[in-house]
Amino acid sequence: MSLAFIAVFSATVFVASVTPGPSMLLALDHGIRYGRRRSLESAFGNVCGTLVQSAASLAGLGAVLAGSEILFSVIRWAGAAYLAYLGIKIIIGGSLVSDSPAAKTGKRKSLFFQAFFVTLGNPKAIFFFSALYPQFIDSAHMTVPHGCVMISITLIITFVCMMLYASAGDRIKALFKRRRLGRALSAAVGGSLIAIGAKIAFDRR
Repeated sequence: MSLAFIAVFSATVFVASVTPGPSMLLALDHGIRYGRRRSLESAFGNVCGTLVQSAASLAGLGAVLAGSEILFSVIRWAGAAYLAYLGIKIIIGGSLVSDSPAAKTGKRKSLFFQAFFVTLGNPKAIFFFSALYPQFIDSAHMTVPHGCVMISITLIITFVCMMLYASAGDRIKALFKRRRLGRALSAAVGGSLIAIGAKIAFDRR
């Protein structure tokens, strides 16, 4: 595997991963609420979800999912419902920035599993990986180490992108300590998650 291959593959995955989506919005939310350090839990949750999706893609499960209307619909609607739930929770919670100890602490399992389920809740990510990986591999010469390297690069880039958003949230949170601005940002993030959930639910393949 050449350095040129790794560079092109990494650049492709980075562009796709850094594009704003539900996972990145969640990272921004957690960065504002809990800070960069606590958002590591969110990043690990996203990485674990991405590991499941990318491994499933290389194993050919993307084709199985594409051929099963029922399975695809169950995952799609479950993911959409969870995004809507998180969006509503964020909006009802009001300002993202709070000085209370509970708001600063958060629960590790909660942050991890929120990111994990948000990632798994988008079945189209498996289709993305199923379409991406074949562009960089020769199925006739595919090896386990080759696949592991590609998945490892994907996970590292996913982690970096999550932390970029979380760090950005940590840096800008001082701007939203005013109650009105905090509520406005809360409504924007929550509304975006609800909108993405609706898009996942009603978009055709």
